[in-house]
Amino acid sequence: MRSICSLALVLAACGDNQTCEVPASPLPTEGELVDPYAMELPADCVQGGLLNLPGRWFFVDPSEIFEFSYPRFEGSCSEGFRRSFAGDDDHDPSDGGSRYTWSDGTRLFTRAEFRFQLPDRSIYTYTSASAFCVLSTNRIARATVTLATGYEPRSTHGIGTRFGRKDALADGLELVGEVGEAIGALNLVIDGSYAYVAGNRGLDIVDVTDASAPRHVANFDGSFNDVKVVHANGKLFAILAPRSGRTLIVDVTDEQIPRLVSAIPEYSHSLFLQTRGATTELYLATGESSVPKYDITNPLAPVRIGTAVVPGVEGSVHDLFVDGDRIYANNTRAGLVAFDVSAGLERPVELGRAPASYSHSSWVGTAGGRKIILHGDEGMTKTADGGAYLRVLDGDPASPKFMTDIGRYQTRPQVGIHNFEVHGDRAYIAYYQDGVRVVDLSDPTKPREIAHYNTWDPETAPGGAFEGALGVRVVGDLIYVADDLRGLLIFRKTP
Repeated sequence: MRSICSLALVLAACGDNQTCEVPASPLPTEGELVDPYAMELPADCVQGGLLNLPGRWFFVDPSEIFEFSYPRFEGSCSEGFRRSFAGDDDHDPSDGGSRYTWSDGTRLFTRAEFRFQLPDRSIYTYTSASAFCVLSTNRIARATVTLATGYEPRSTHGIGTRFGRKDALADGLELVGEVGEAIGALNLVIDGSYAYVAGNRGLDIVDVTDASAPRHVANFDGSFNDVKVVHANGKLFAILAPRSGRTLIVDVTDEQIPRLVSAIPEYSHSLFLQTRGATTELYLATGESSVPKYDITNPLAPVRIGTAVVPGVEGSVHDLFVDGDRIYANNTRAGLVAFDVSAGLERPVELGRAPASYSHSSWVGTAGGRKIILHGDEGMTKTADGGAYLRVLDGDPASPKFMTDIGRYQTRPQVGIHNFEVHGDRAYIAYYQDGVRVVDLSDPTKPREIAHYNTWDPETAPGGAFEGALGVRVVGDLIYVADDLRGLLIFRKTP
């Protein structure tokens, strides 16, 4: 097919050839969502504008906090256009799936369909189709429709802007060692000479005695979002928050042979450990409006103490921080809620709350000589500065400004924050596509970046919403990072 390039694009890319020749490619002839021109794109799509498509883009639907992605496109007028990392087209649906990519120089159309038989022998079908075009504003428009058996059709729209690495690869940090084999890293903990890395491929144990040559030792199969370790009775146990099912307790005393020894019959997305005297307390973020508490002093026989219901919230606890009898619950769209349970778990008293687009993680402590709360948000919003940034809140419960903002730090509005921890006056942030960032909090009202390392590679990353640096731990002068695309990374601060 042929389409005429706009004058601006002719001058920029077409040269003397004022047509964009795109090789003919097949379209599906059966099923739903087979017409590329039925997808509703804006009226100002540039004719022949796909010339400007190749490269990395950031797409966001401002009406939805989690409708965003970082896709990369490739191709040319002579070869056709496609989304990178999407896999090869498969036009034969006989194996239960098919995939098509088609373009005409002005719009790119992609369609994928999957079918499989349910236990009741009925057929479940999932179909998704998207159309893209370049706008006169040098942005890209996207329209997507998804159909699934038993559900209403869902339509979303997005606008794309150019996206790449924010700044230089590194400043103030050097990469010391890396282990990527068989690790789908989401979070981690360091204990002695070993790193315990939780991810979508299980619990991976890595010997980090020599940081420049970390060595993968063992894997405990599963899919886990968080991990904590407990020393008890001369042994070492890993507590694992599952992607689904029960919270598991694994004996890792022999780091080469991890063994399941116990379980807590409750799901947990995130875990928090607190030691008081001789007692080790475990708090679960269950995705509900409650926080179960266990005595895990003996991990072989955890004892459920009770559960605290977050006051005045109909949300879900995604993560939490516990400071003595005070619980700080990250309740996703319901924000961060602080409450006191000194009178008992069944009698929580609200201390304060901080609204958020999507309250994801928090930390409570002292930096710059004052009590503060750090709050991380990973959701995008309609506001110009986005919702995803590090907030510094007043952390003194006796202050009239308790839990109000006193400072903030943000790399850019297009990237959210995952996890972080604080040592002294420095915050170490796992910042998704912006890698690991080190922020000076000596003046909490004016957080200042002092070092970074971009772990995410815009040339090779698939482009999903939640990629890059996810977990971070600091031991001495070493920074350990769990990166879902690269595995375990070890950094050292440089002068």
